[in-house]
Amino acid sequence: MRSTVIKVETDLAEAFDTAPKQQQEKVKSVMRGLLKLVPSPSKNKVPHLSKREAELRLKINKGLSLQQQDRMLELTDKMEYESISEAEQAELIELTELVEKKWCEQLKAVIDLAKLKQVSLDEMLTQLGKIPGRYVR
Repeated sequence: MRSTVIKVETDLAEAFDTAPKQQQEKVKSVMRGLLKLVPSPSKNKVPHLSKREAELRLKINKGLSLQQQDRMLELTDKMEYESISEAEQAELIELTELVEKKWCEQLKAVIDLAKLKQVSLDEMLTQLGKIPGRYVR
């Protein structure tokens, strides 16, 4: 038989330890019955996403590549210090438009996922770790 340690308050442990063996057996029997009612988490159980949910989550989490993010920061810094060339300014505009497009795609995916999960948009944003009422990142 497998045994497991269950932490209990000190006064309960002392009451159990000082109780007669017959009462201890009754308490153990009741505990076994109660534990059968509690679903045990399967160690092999892996969360499963539907194909659609997986697709939506990938869209939500897909942003710019690291190279694009670095370049955007570099160009933004140049713009702030007024040392940006016309070609770089055009590149920054393209990257900004790409970010806006990705935000729209992400927001649409969040909305679709909320519909799929049958929760409000705010609840879906909360579940995803986003702040409701703000744009999606």
